Amino acid sequence: MKILHYSLGFPPERSGGLVHYVLDLMKEQENQGQEVLLMYPGRRNFLNKKVYFKSGYRENIKYIELMNSLPLPLIGNIKSPNDFMRQGDKGVFKELLSEIHPDVIHIHTLMGLYKEFLEAAKELKIKLVFTTHDYFGISPNPKFYLNGYDFVDDDVYDIWNNVRQFGSSTLKLNLSQMSFYPFLRKVVKMGKKNKEEKNVTSNWTQHQDLQFLSLKQYYHQMLNLLDVVLYNSNVSKNVYEKFIDTKAWETHVVHVTSNTIYQNGEIILKNNKIKSIAYIGPYSEEKGFTQYVKFAQRFLSTQPNSKAFIMGDDANIQIKSLSNLGRYDKKKFISYLKNIDLVILPSQWHETFGLIGLEALSTTTKIIVTDCMGIADKLPDGLIVHNLNEINIKKIENLNCEIHIDNMKQHCIKILNLY
Repeated sequence: MKILHYSLGFPPERSGGLVHYVLDLMKEQENQGQEVLLMYPGRRNFLNKKVYFKSGYRENIKYIELMNSLPLPLIGNIKSPNDFMRQGDKGVFKELLSEIHPDVIHIHTLMGLYKEFLEAAKELKIKLVFTTHDYFGISPNPKFYLNGYDFVDDDVYDIWNNVRQFGSSTLKLNLSQMSFYPFLRKVVKMGKKNKEEKNVTSNWTQHQDLQFLSLKQYYHQMLNLLDVVLYNSNVSKNVYEKFIDTKAWETHVVHVTSNTIYQNGEIILKNNKIKSIAYIGPYSEEKGFTQYVKFAQRFLSTQPNSKAFIMGDDANIQIKSLSNLGRYDKKKFISYLKNIDLVILPSQWHETFGLIGLEALSTTTKIIVTDCMGIADKLPDGLIVHNLNEINIKKIENLNCEIHIDNMKQHCIKILNLY
């Protein structure tokens, strides 16, 4: 079988769970005898603005770089919706797909992708499979989250009518498609300071933004061209089913996994004293960083000889009594978790899964997650809370349970069977 994946690209230009998951899956598919290619939104050419392709190999994977893709809202929100609906040349995409002749196209995000690409695939009768790593397409913001506010549970205000005020110019967004972007991203993060939690009582409007509603329709047309949708959790399933008609799709819930998990199979979490806690992830509002800091300070004040850590970000943040371990590699991650009794993941957006939680569990470390995280599918009720005020340390200490984690080989077989 020949499989063309569409994702955001390779590290270091792109980072995050989606990027690493796709590369892990592709390498395992290749190990299992499949032929794989990766297409991704690439660099911008300001001298030649037509869509064209560059190909080559990275990490032993054959890639196709989509030059002059649609813009990527990776470093801000959309401000100029018309720039995200530019018409592509369907003939160019048909020519490419006829040359590659894939049996299936597995799409992992709509960012940067032209609608005409999907139309060309449909006309050539190529199966289109989509995994719900984010909400881009049913939302102009991949997290469905603006200024400390989650629009998923709001039945009054539409995020499409409210995103413009938080938008960045397309010129700024295009920086993420320049060759120097990884360096720029690192410099910005290193200089980042801790900020107070934002005021979430913004003046949301019901006034229709017609340009953004046209963009909403554009993405819904793209989504309606899909054949199979793989929800990576029941959280993502519920959100998609709330905001778009899904009757035309064949759907499945398939939890993602990673090659960075320490152990797989049945993982036993035993009763243990909790003297140390940790937050892992970007030090950002939507990830619940502020909520963790407040909880950690209460924890330290009530638990003698206890410790609290933060890790996973380059940001230069110093908080009294909390140890900032910064970014880590796999070796450091495993070493750090040997000294941590409980990982707290207090995401505030409806996170479609949360691979870092799975990686922590694979070391037999207990985790607590909010109920809006997809990884809650894998956990007993005693490790899921609505907010951090519900955490009962004694109950968590006494909890014993078993968690099943698929390795990438097992996960890959499930995906191939669904193609």
